[in-house]
Amino acid sequence: MASRIVEFKTYDGLKLQGTLFSAGEKRPCIIMTTGLGGLREQHLPDFAERFQAAGFTVLTYDNRCWGGSEGLPRHEVDPILQSRDYADAFAFVLTLPDVDAEKILYWGTSMSGGTTIYAATLNKKIAGVIIQVPFVSGEWQSKASGESPNGLIMERAHAIATGKPTTIPIVPESRESVLNGTSQAVLNKPEVLPFLGELDRRGWVFEKAMTVQSMANIAMFEPLAYTHRISPTPLLIVVSSNDVTAATHMQLEAFERAREPKKLHLLSGEDHFSPYSSEAFEKNIKAQIAFLTETLGL
Repeated sequence: MASRIVEFKTYDGLKLQGTLFSAGEKRPCIIMTTGLGGLREQHLPDFAERFQAAGFTVLTYDNRCWGGSEGLPRHEVDPILQSRDYADAFAFVLTLPDVDAEKILYWGTSMSGGTTIYAATLNKKIAGVIIQVPFVSGEWQSKASGESPNGLIMERAHAIATGKPTTIPIVPESRESVLNGTSQAVLNKPEVLPFLGELDRRGWVFEKAMTVQSMANIAMFEPLAYTHRISPTPLLIVVSSNDVTAATHMQLEAFERAREPKKLHLLSGEDHFSPYSSEAFEKNIKAQIAFLTETLGL
């Protein structure tokens, strides 16, 4: 499958790096980026190549502050800024001969599922939206953690004073720390272990830490409040029935709040990380291609 490295600029002057999977001239286009701490070479090509084979040009890119994209502080998650970057990716693909300007779609997963919701509320020129296992509520996440936000506020002051933001682990220190409940990582549920095993099997290095301020940014991020504004753009939400990382019931609430046209694809018995590989991936990608074909009348 043909692909090439590309770069585009954001409104605030950063250069974001991506990969373009071209399906030929003037083809429907899917804009994709990654979840929390992910890089574009991890799993996104599996989706992109299947979309490409189905006739879609695909742009994948690294979020600001991660991977090949610019941005400081490094390894900081700011979902509001990331959501705005979708608009700049949209403007970029409009300039490409590989893209049909009337058939551009947004795609997001996990944390970028939430940023996709934000991005899609304003841009009514897109033809559709696909989000899978999306993060939808900083409020719910904050309540579930049971931790005071005061430390996040003080860490911001510390980062300004020292110029060195404190970091927090994204992935567990060890399998044992997850199983015995002592892991301090953000992704500390047992369902992450097979996912990390798959990364190791493929030789992918997952970023191990992010800034503590990222947690403050996430806590104030509430895509659930905006889901209804995606309409009238067609929406597909892919939800795993046993998701404890982004909480199945919160994703289903987001679907309920969304207005028509909308579709739900429920992966029964699967968890947050299942849609990226194996049998669950096959069910997932087939449902997404069917949605794309129907939505675009192909």
